[in-house]
Amino acid sequence: MEKDFEVIKDGSVLTVVLGEELTRINAPALMDEVTSYKDQDVGKVVFDATKLTFLSSSGVRVIIFCKKYLSTSSNIVFLNCNDKILDVLDIVGIRPFITFEKR
Repeated sequence: MEKDFEVIKDGSVLTVVLGEELTRINAPALMDEVTSYKDQDVGKVVFDATKLTFLSSSGVRVIIFCKKYLSTSSNIVFLNCNDKILDVLDIVGIRPFITFEKR
């Protein structure tokens, strides 16, 4: 199974570069990887969603985990998020808790 994501830690910032889809197939691997950073003083989690076109409920679960348990300041940022993904985050009710940026 291809991961379709990359996780990079630089100081207190954890960046998750997402591929085209975050689904029940690859979300468990991402959850395992981000969980390994739980006690490593993560101040901000940045999801680079430049390529992301599909987000399943399993992917949403990873985002909620990061918001609730990983980031010490609960600072979650989504970069370059398309309207379809924004709609999903609206529907599940977590959009107000995420910062969105374009780069």
